[in-house]
Amino acid sequence: MNKELCIAICTADQQTAALVSRLLQSWAQEICVSVEIKKQGLIFEPQTADFYAMLLVDSNGLGMDELANLQRLREKNPACGVVLLAGDDRAAIGVYQCHPNALVPKPVTYSGLSAAMERCFPCWQRGLSWLDLPLQHKRVRIPLYQLYYAEAAGRNTILHRAGGVLQVNCSLSSLEEQLPYPPFLRCQKSFLVHLGAIKRLTGGELIMCNNRVVPVARGKTQRVQAEISAYWKQRGREEDI
Repeated sequence: MNKELCIAICTADQQTAALVSRLLQSWAQEICVSVEIKKQGLIFEPQTADFYAMLLVDSNGLGMDELANLQRLREKNPACGVVLLAGDDRAAIGVYQCHPNALVPKPVTYSGLSAAMERCFPCWQRGLSWLDLPLQHKRVRIPLYQLYYAEAAGRNTILHRAGGVLQVNCSLSSLEEQLPYPPFLRCQKSFLVHLGAIKRLTGGELIMCNNRVVPVARGKTQRVQAEISAYWKQRGREEDI
């Protein structure tokens, strides 16, 4: 069972805190990781490292005292990840003594935050949600974020995922009950897709990130198009689908 992780946004700027919190929630939804997001100032107590899995630290307002406390925190618990939200190179250089795991240029965007979180995988991997499915006479565990789409195959289901194709011994309907919505969407009787794995919708078909084509049911085309548009807009993708 996945474990909920606490992530702190450390800034005195309420607008930055609100933006980063919204983008973090969108990222957690897409990656299927369970997180609790908290907001705090730039005061780093020693116990902070024990409570949080990650700190997203705004470079604005970081003085010598805050840097020293952050460095002590990193020394106490290196497993507590630190992501710097940096407005300029000078601020980034000043914080490098604390060995941040990643840097996000300001203004913060979804793509910038997502790339930084990818570099911090060891800090949040224990919060991942997994599928535990029957495979012949054994079971297989798959992280949800690696599943691009699933295809019905009689009483079985074919999983199209980052690690290749895998057929498991459960129905698509049974699998659907185990998947969160969003990011997973039933686009047709025989197909269920991850919204983040869609490249585009064209002519009633979904082009997936692995370049495979998934059909959309005629009566669901408008709804699927609306779902994709909302999903992309939430993550800063405004291009046409």
